[in-house]
Amino acid sequence: MTSDFHTQQGAFDASTAFRVASGIQATALVSQLPRRERWVFLLLDGKRSVVQVARLTQRSELDVASTLARFLHQGYIEPVRVEHFSTTKAERDAGFV
Repeated sequence: MTSDFHTQQGAFDASTAFRVASGIQATALVSQLPRRERWVFLLLDGKRSVVQVARLTQRSELDVASTLARFLHQGYIEPVRVEHFSTTKAERDAGFV
């Protein structure tokens, strides 16, 4: 359990974006999630950071990060590296990371 925690702890920070992992049937999964988790899952587009999802759901960053850590551990999502998409400086300044 401790090694899993340390792996997850280093997996992302507040600026990390996530997307649904390849091979995951999002529609089937969403119908099985509790409403609180479903809302977070549906906001994962590979561009929104933990901070942005927290703001949109009106939840704390820690709460959202905890949900994301569960999704990550279960293999439902994967982190997106910055080089996977590009944004302009104006988009980054406006919060469209």
